[in-house]
Amino acid sequence: MTNTIHLVRSFDCEPARVWEAWTKPDLMDRWMCPNPELRVSSHADAREGGAYRVNMGGEYIVSGSYTRLEEPAVLQCTWQWEHETLTTLLCIELNPTDEGGTELTLEHCDFTEASDAEGTKQGWELSLDRLAQLLAS
Repeated sequence: MTNTIHLVRSFDCEPARVWEAWTKPDLMDRWMCPNPELRVSSHADAREGGAYRVNMGGEYIVSGSYTRLEEPAVLQCTWQWEHETLTTLLCIELNPTDEGGTELTLEHCDFTEASDAEGTKQGWELSLDRLAQLLAS
């Protein structure tokens, strides 16, 4: 088991559309939670040094700051759950495909426990499934 998450997904839309789903609160609210039963409320000041916060049903709240933004290709931010002290680093890379789609690479690192990384990986897999549904609509 590793303490870094690495996931790759493909979407049938241009990188700019995927970028918006990661940076626009009204779109983040529709997918950025593994549990579709929870009401999501997001805030995002998508600029380097800007902050974001995602409230997933009042029980799970994550926040951080953007450390690198290269629209529409690279989004990097810190990631900290409100109920924990550990801060991790999330990096999203969006690359256009020859077919007009986007390949997303997600790397989430700096976990101190492999079990935390594995649980977070499962959450990202479910959330990325929801992102795919949003982008297909």
